[in-house]
Amino acid sequence: MELVERDYALQRLRDARDLAQQGTGRTALVYGEAGIGKTSLVRCLAAGHDSGRVLIGGCEALFSPRPLGPFYDIADAFTSRTRSLLGREGRRAELFAALLTDLQELDGTTLLVLEDLHWADAATLDLVKYLARRIERVRALLVLTYRDDELDAKHPLRLLCGDLPSDAAVRVPLLPLSETAVADLAQRTGRSSEGLFAATGGNPFFVTEALSAEGLPASVRDAVLARAGRQTPAVRELLDLAAIVPARIDVSLVHALLAPSDEVVAAALASGLLFAQSGTYAYRHELARISMEQALPSPVAAALHARLLCHLESLGENVPMAWLVHHAAGAGDCASVMKYAPKAAADAAAHGAHCDSAWLYGRALAHAGGLPDDARAELLERHAYQCYLTSQIDSAIASSQTALALWRKLGDKRQEGHMLRWLSRLHWFVGRNSDADVYGNLAVQLLESIHADDELAWALSNRAQMHMLAGRTTEAVTWGTRAIEMAEKQGNTEVLAHALNNVGTARCVRYHADGKDMLKRSLEISIANGYGEHVARAYANLTSSAVTTRDYPEAQWYISQAAAYFAERDLDSWSQYVVAYQTRLDFEQGRWDAAGQLASHLLTRGDVTPVARIPALNVLARIRLRRGDPGGAELLDEVTELACATGELQRLAPVASARAEAAWLRGQDGEDDPVVSRTCLLAEQLHDPRALGELLFWRRWMGLEASETAEIEHAYALQRDGQWQDAALAWQSIGCPYERALALMEGDEHAIGEALATLSALQASATIRRCRESLHRNGVRGMARSPRASTVANPAGLTLRELQILSLLTQGLSNTEIADRLARSEKTVEHHVSAVLRKLDARSRGEAVAAAGRLGLGSTH
Repeated sequence: MELVERDYALQRLRDARDLAQQGTGRTALVYGEAGIGKTSLVRCLAAGHDSGRVLIGGCEALFSPRPLGPFYDIADAFTSRTRSLLGREGRRAELFAALLTDLQELDGTTLLVLEDLHWADAATLDLVKYLARRIERVRALLVLTYRDDELDAKHPLRLLCGDLPSDAAVRVPLLPLSETAVADLAQRTGRSSEGLFAATGGNPFFVTEALSAEGLPASVRDAVLARAGRQTPAVRELLDLAAIVPARIDVSLVHALLAPSDEVVAAALASGLLFAQSGTYAYRHELARISMEQALPSPVAAALHARLLCHLESLGENVPMAWLVHHAAGAGDCASVMKYAPKAAADAAAHGAHCDSAWLYGRALAHAGGLPDDARAELLERHAYQCYLTSQIDSAIASSQTALALWRKLGDKRQEGHMLRWLSRLHWFVGRNSDADVYGNLAVQLLESIHADDELAWALSNRAQMHMLAGRTTEAVTWGTRAIEMAEKQGNTEVLAHALNNVGTARCVRYHADGKDMLKRSLEISIANGYGEHVARAYANLTSSAVTTRDYPEAQWYISQAAAYFAERDLDSWSQYVVAYQTRLDFEQGRWDAAGQLASHLLTRGDVTPVARIPALNVLARIRLRRGDPGGAELLDEVTELACATGELQRLAPVASARAEAAWLRGQDGEDDPVVSRTCLLAEQLHDPRALGELLFWRRWMGLEASETAEIEHAYALQRDGQWQDAALAWQSIGCPYERALALMEGDEHAIGEALATLSALQASATIRRCRESLHRNGVRGMARSPRASTVANPAGLTLRELQILSLLTQGLSNTEIADRLARSEKTVEHHVSAVLRKLDARSRGEAVAAAGRLGLGSTH
């Protein structure tokens, strides 16, 4: 039937094709519910495309999709080199680049259609993303069709669509037909339209099936079965065979199994259920195929699957493993599932389809009861690793523990140690750090006892990584150094890169220069040997370390280098981590609008890991809290839960500082937050000057007890010692305007005015309000209206803290008593008293009190 109410959608696609013809490629997203007419619309576009090639590939609803399945459909259009790379393990980057080159060199304008992307495997989605990000370089229109109503928030296709360049992507949603259009279609076929719109909801496929049936069916399934029921047994046999093969079945398979006559084929096509295309038969709509498949009695379906499996096996090695697994499962053939599923899983993993690989290994394990223990343990390990890569950590732990029990039963100590090391890593991922430590130590002890040096090197590096992540620098260096020495002796460059990263990161965040050198060496080794994950991890840790130590220019440089690396490899999990630290970098340097926008965009993705989500959430919460915007408290509660689950100082410290600042902004002086106090104690124990400096600063501002001798970040140390001017200069040289403003707030009248101006520029209205409250409480009048209004009240130029000190001196308090009153050390009070005497030109405390009386400063309390 002709297209109805699709003129606008078709024109949108034609406009995009016209841009492609002019040399600016486009991606078109055509989406809507099943049966809405996506395929019909695309076919109409293709029928009118005469200025180049039309390439159409589709995804299949197999138990596990064939890796890169749609591109195998159109492989004949590409060069022999590209075709040879399709099935090659570890050559994905070359394949992607080669396919892009082929598209660029095709004559005319290419219409590349990929249908049913909601069923796509991970490798296909990665390749689509790669092409879509570069489509403007190609004279091509990339058309992607999918069912948007079947995509949840975490579906990889939804994430892919969200990442497409907005200026190069055209979105074409298809809506149901109107009631008027449905009535018009009924009139053309001579049928009554009564109840038709209500029964079909305007879905074109439902309408078509209903109008083709004898009377109005209760459902689409009834309509399809009614049409099939009018066919001869031979035609029905062909329809049944096609129904058990998702998407399409090769004509050669049909003829090999059924040998239908030309009349039977013609009748099947005339039924309106099947159509012929490029050497295949396919149902006109997947809903029709599913209806037919589900109507088959189980013995009939199993027999058809078994016949197909037998024939496919006879064809040799060129049959996709995913097809064999699908029909083996449909036939209930456990032995064949066990035979093909592991191979299909390995093939999926080689193409980056790790979710599919995990599922296939799971299918194999469900039929692995007859395997020997060692083979079953190896299968469990492979399943666990694929689950680990795809964040199915609970399943990974379960398979690893079962494998561990089998290796112990077999007495294989080397494999037992290997599994203990992996269980350590897996338990860290779910926040069970104590269990991770136990497994990690057991792995080292066992592997040392049997002198399994190759596995021991990994186990040592794992211990270094666990300690590094927990902020235990000394332990990380000790374990990591052993791993480095062993790796160098063995010539194991992968372990060497891993261990150098761990030790380098641990030392770098504690301001040791050699740490950065070790990280750079890890990066160089990883790049030279093609260790993609280790390259990404090196960039991530170089970035996070630079932000943590406030080396902002270097952090920005590594972010740009990482972005270039990730752009060619689509390593989204690592790129998200780097983006999260970009939000923190922008935030700390006062670019709050940019930080907030980037954090908000990152947090809309459903696949963001906790380690990337924590900094982005924390940045967004602090911006909202400082500006008095709504939602800050809720975000802070969410990020607190995530950070506490990790138990790691690097996650906890920024969140604890945010909680302390939020309490100060609420005016909750003197109220101790248990998260803040515990994190502060942890920072002291781990000797982290950055984390401890900010935490102690907020504790002092809230009037809580704070160590006056701990080693803290230099700028905070200057503030602690009353050297606000030097502190402000230090913050300015680093590039932290908010912290500089807070340092100036402890200064004289001119400094306070500058601080309020800076906070105003940052739109930190909540912080300004709280600072003015503090000024008022400390006897400074008029500053809220004008910075100059306090000149008369403070002609000696005393800071707010010095005004407090002078007020207490006029009450006759000793240094010890003042220290108790202000929760400060006597040494700090002594510094302040000396500054007061100097500014008042007084030689003693008595002269200071007298000078205060003459200047009218004694009543500041």
